[in-house]
Amino acid sequence: MDNPKKNDRRISIVLNGKEALYRETEVDKQAKEELFNMQISATKEEQEHPEDFDWLLPSQQQSSAKVVDLGERRKGKKILADPYWDDGKSEASPKLPPTKRKKSPKFDFHSLPLGLIAIVLSAIIVGVSFGFMMLTIFTGEKPTTEFEASNVKDSPQAEAPVTTTANQIPTLGVEIIQGGAFSVVAKGQETAQMLKNKGFAAVLTNTTDPIYLFIGLGLDRDQATIVADQYKANGQDVYLKPYAVTANKQLKNQEQFLYLQSGVQLFQQLTQYSIHGLANTTKANNEVALAFESFTALGDPFKNNEIQHQHATAFKGALTNAYEKMQNFATSKDNVNLWQAQQYLLNGLIAYEELVKVL
Repeated sequence: MDNPKKNDRRISIVLNGKEALYRETEVDKQAKEELFNMQISATKEEQEHPEDFDWLLPSQQQSSAKVVDLGERRKGKKILADPYWDDGKSEASPKLPPTKRKKSPKFDFHSLPLGLIAIVLSAIIVGVSFGFMMLTIFTGEKPTTEFEASNVKDSPQAEAPVTTTANQIPTLGVEIIQGGAFSVVAKGQETAQMLKNKGFAAVLTNTTDPIYLFIGLGLDRDQATIVADQYKANGQDVYLKPYAVTANKQLKNQEQFLYLQSGVQLFQQLTQYSIHGLANTTKANNEVALAFESFTALGDPFKNNEIQHQHATAFKGALTNAYEKMQNFATSKDNVNLWQAQQYLLNGLIAYEELVKVL
């Protein structure tokens, strides 16, 4: 198409190699001017009344299921963006927002391999066994230091400690009343003599560090308290504690075993009888006499060993003197005999401890 003239509104069309000219007719001009005028009128009307123009096409004005409400979505995002706290109105404790919530993994025991379970169980068994073994090594066999509390008014015959092994050295356990502890022997001896001058009992240990001052005893805490109250009334400070003479040894000599067993039984009988006297509940007790006769009838099975014989003689002498003092109290009702009996029982406790150590 070639337009040699600027104002020439002709259109040149080449069809099948032949050029044909198209000239704009008057009708075309008139239609073009009408369309142009309509556009100008619409533009002016839009400028004068812009709010009347509908920007949506007819097809867009119809409701659709796929329309997204942007306002609601912005509102939801704002709620999730705000900090989360308990408003005090909820019945349960606050939880995380849905978008922040994480599912905690559930532990499935059945998912563990059998080999791992067997290893864990074996480790537990070995650990417990090792713990018991170490406990046994470091603690060993604990001596029996506590006895069943007895009623002083109606106390039955004292029973000898039960030995779990044949011919094992019997345990002599008491509740001791301690009057002090000393690092210097002379000071302890001075205090002990002062108590004896007042009519009380006192003995010093010779196998402990520091040296303890024992001033009375009972078979249990209740009995020892009766003696301790007598000291407290005289302004003496006291301390009660369990004390036991024991040894994890077996005697090959049956006569020696019977001697110690009979001596421990007599010791317990005399201790209980003296407590009855201090509690003013003394009554005839033929069992003490029977126990004393059984003990003295055994003779001295330690006479072949000089050191053992020395301690055995001291133990027997202390029990004999305590028995005689209790016999004197039964006839005279003089409490001096009770405190002297306590003194001999303390001496007998120390002698028994020394005898057991040399067996």
